[in-house]
Amino acid sequence: MESKNLIMMPSITNAMKAKEILLKKGIRAEIVRTPKRKAKSGCGYSLYVPKNFSKAVSIIKASGIRIMGTITVTDGEEK
Repeated sequence: MESKNLIMMPSITNAMKAKEILLKKGIRAEIVRTPKRKAKSGCGYSLYVPKNFSKAVSIIKASGIRIMGTITVTDGEEK
């Protein structure tokens, strides 16, 4: 099973801003739905960053964008 690391975001707006910042730094990210069983609160959206995950988290935090946390999900948990 493939697992994915997700950065949970407090709002879709923050997710879009973070995605744009990462893209400018050369890091690809996708906005995805946070699995309902994993969502603590917030908007229900996360960023999936296939490469340079730790670096992406650091960049987002350094940019002043709040994150709700990070989680790892497997293929079966994504919905």
